[in-house]
Amino acid sequence: MFVKSFAVLLFAVTFAFAAPSNAGNAPSNAGNAQVANSQAVPAQPAGESPAAAPAEMVPVDVMQEELALRDSVMQVRDSLCMVEKDSLRKTVVVEEAKCANWEQSYQTMKQNNEVCAKALGIAIEASEKDKDRADEERRKAAVMSSSSFMGGLLVGALLFWLIFD
Repeated sequence: MFVKSFAVLLFAVTFAFAAPSNAGNAPSNAGNAQVANSQAVPAQPAGESPAAAPAEMVPVDVMQEELALRDSVMQVRDSLCMVEKDSLRKTVVVEEAKCANWEQSYQTMKQNNEVCAKALGIAIEASEKDKDRADEERRKAAVMSSSSFMGGLLVGALLFWLIFD
């Protein structure tokens, strides 16, 4: 689109330079008077030629075409900007939804981790209690067996003393 508008602008400038000069040309002056009446004409210094001010020579229909082309280009650009803006808004909404989903997943994992940590702590405590009970039972069994062995030795020694005494 930019190339097309540039080509139209180049055509208008070329057409303005190719237009006949104002000196002695009454029909072209009449056509230019219509253009001069429809737009503001800057005052030319005394030594400057009419070719130096090409804006005076451009016909109204070319200017209207150029304006229409510029307006259509602006409409297309506005449409593209609106589409891009809508796309970016949708992208932001999708990213916000992803962020909320990730936050929820994080909170769920955090809660599950806390539950697992509590369950693991309780299991470790129970295991330690069972281990302590087993150790205590082993000690008791060792004390019982050693005390019964010692009691047997004492009974044997007592019998030996009674018999051989």
